[in-house]
Amino acid sequence: MIKHYILVKAKCANYYNFINKVQYLCLKIKEIKYQDGYIYFKIAKNDYEKLTKYLISYKFEKEEMGIFNIIQKVKKNFFLGVILASGLGLYFLLTNLIVEVNVVHENAQIRELLKEELASYGIKVLAFKKSYQEITRIKQAILDKYPDKIDWLEIEEHGMSYDVKIEERIITDTNKENKTCDLIAKKNGMISNIELFDGEVLVDLNDYVKEGDVLITGKIMYNNEEKRNTCARGEVYAKVWYTVKVSVPFNYKENMKTGKTKYNLVYEINDNKKRILKNRFTNFESKYKTLLKIFNFKLYLEKEIEVKKTTQKYSKDEALQIALNKAQENIKKKLGVKDHVIDEKVLKKNLNDSTMDVEIFVITEELISTEKITVPEANLKE
Repeated sequence: MIKHYILVKAKCANYYNFINKVQYLCLKIKEIKYQDGYIYFKIAKNDYEKLTKYLISYKFEKEEMGIFNIIQKVKKNFFLGVILASGLGLYFLLTNLIVEVNVVHENAQIRELLKEELASYGIKVLAFKKSYQEITRIKQAILDKYPDKIDWLEIEEHGMSYDVKIEERIITDTNKENKTCDLIAKKNGMISNIELFDGEVLVDLNDYVKEGDVLITGKIMYNNEEKRNTCARGEVYAKVWYTVKVSVPFNYKENMKTGKTKYNLVYEINDNKKRILKNRFTNFESKYKTLLKIFNFKLYLEKEIEVKKTTQKYSKDEALQIALNKAQENIKKKLGVKDHVIDEKVLKKNLNDSTMDVEIFVITEELISTEKITVPEANLKE
């Protein structure tokens, strides 16, 4: 049988007097420590009850040990434990069940086709989830079955749902493609790179071009005679310049983590979250772990991380770096996938009492060519 010991703390002005009283009561205490007017020791639970009964002039504080400490905490948090255990039980019971299959595509016929195919392979509501290898095999089988209708297929698992994304295969008759076009500049810049696929290039590297200038024409000339008209294809890149003004305050608010954490249970219905227990902290950040998802109902384990708002101050170098980062962020919002920032330079820097005002020169390389439909001269004469 496990011996039930308790850790005890008591205010004690006279250490030896206290020890004599304990010995007089024939009680056994061990691991005795005396510090700053307090005595700390370990005692069996039965002896602790006798100690508090006879030494009523002392104020004792106790703390359970080992398995008894765990049992005490379980009793205090019994309600939370029951809910948590129930949630975990449901989670482990239903974690491999499919409750929703979402086929994402604008074409209703394609959606219905995919739903029927997926159901034939066992991907349907209230069926069990498939392994990664099975999903890969199913995707390939559907692609092989419908090569003329489906170009790309992805099946993603999200909790207890599958999201199915499709790209429909569009087969065009290239013989009917008879449009003619030029590639023109959509903004000012200095040409840095040219990739020609079809047509005739009208600019050179390092040429400065303005918005609307023709970069690649679809009019093919030979010995000053027009031989054919096509739709120009290619990519023309240019260096583009921007001037960005950014103001950065030296003082800023920051959430500092105190290191204290608590746990809570949160349920969500139709995107509306509600906590089962009251918040333990006034200011905190939350991290969620999904325990259960059934249709529009979700159950989360929430980790509350206590934070305190403090006022911090940037150094001049930190403020300048933040200004440069903000300038890049502002420019990147205007850039396409193939565009990027090449260089940046601080033009002006003004320091005020509370802010740093910075003017920054940014150089980017961007794809500036865009298609402009043209009408051949022969068609105009007609």
